Amino acid sequence: MSRQTPRKSTHKRQPSNRIPAVSDYESDAVAHYPAHSSYAPPPLRSNTGLNLSVLQRYLPSIHTILSIAANAVIYTFDSNTGGWDKSGVEGTLFVCGQSPLPEDPNHRPRACMFVLNRRGLDNMVADLARVSHIEFSVDLIIMRVEGNWEEGEKVLGVWIHNDKDGTRAENAAMIQEAWKVARSAGPAEAQGPEAGPAMQAVGRRLSLSDLFGQSNNGGGDH
Repeated sequence: MSRQTPRKSTHKRQPSNRIPAVSDYESDAVAHYPAHSSYAPPPLRSNTGLNLSVLQRYLPSIHTILSIAANAVIYTFDSNTGGWDKSGVEGTLFVCGQSPLPEDPNHRPRACMFVLNRRGLDNMVADLARVSHIEFSVDLIIMRVEGNWEEGEKVLGVWIHNDKDGTRAENAAMIQEAWKVARSAGPAEAQGPEAGPAMQAVGRRLSLSDLFGQSNNGGGDH
């Protein structure tokens, strides 16, 4: 019996220069991006800039933060009992300058008091041009607010925690100054509720009409 000659293998060895290289991501990245790359991290933003960007997500017309109080509590006055009721709004208070309404031919300046409510999703915005009178007591900034209520004007009380020397006085002075400017210009007829992307995502803006309508019967304790 004759032996069969073994067949030669048909496998062909690939030349070493055709074998795909195994990528090492880190070493490749170093090779691709030289050490003298001009990449620089983004600049740090100030607390004021960060706060402004947050407020503009709720109310895009805000362009300036005039003063800040870390903690404020909003009260409404009950004319029947003669006492103050907690409104359910409590949080950081901002006194803000706003851009004029686009359709206002007189380009009247606007200002508001904005409270980021930590008690719920509804933030309070008070248009200072709608405030007819401001006075100061020992503990409260008292505002008389114009509106279409049968009983006439409503009264709003703002208690500011004095976390630093002068915090309450500084914010009270800025509220009064902004109010004088906005009030002297006169209220502009609004085109409708203004809402940025955050307001659209998490809930509506709490108007003063809503605020007086939902005041609870809590006491006047801070």
